[in-house]
Parts: sequence; structure tokens; C-alpha cells
Amino acid sequence: MGESPDEAEARLQIARQQGRASVTFRERSGRYRWTVVLDEGKTSHGWAETEDEGWWFVKEAVNRPFRGTHYRSPRGLWSLPPE
Repeated sequence: MGESPDEAEARLQIARQQGRASVTFRERSGRYRWTVVLDEGKTSHGWAETEDEGWWFVKEAVNRPFRGTHYRSPRGLWSLPPE
């Protein structure tokens, strides 16, 4: 699937509207806590210094490929050296 900036922004907006993504200020630490609940109940969370930085992390988490996804080239594309 091709990724475009508009598609990434659309995914972020959908996550915001569905309540699956949030950035909240924590007085105790003085920083912003970002949280994302992805499909199948998987969560990502962390800390940011500003609200905009928090939403940037949320956008990255929403648009990252699933863990365990490996992009490797097919095997057997090399040949043995001549004897």
C-alpha cells in the first residue's frame, strides 16, 4: 500500500475521532503523555516535551508497520563464484 502524507494525516484524524489516540499534560512530570490504542488492543505510549511533539509521536505510531513485518529480498538471487 502506498503511503502519502495525506493518507498518514487521515489515519491520525480517524484515530483522534475514535478516541484511540490522546495527548494529555501531566502536572506531576511537567510533560505530555501520548497514548495510542491500535488494532487488536495493542498500545503504544510515551512522553513528549510539547503537545505538537506528542501528536507527531502518535502519527508515527499509527502509521508504522506491524512489528514482526520483515521486508527481505527473495532467496537465491546470487550465484556461486566460477570454479
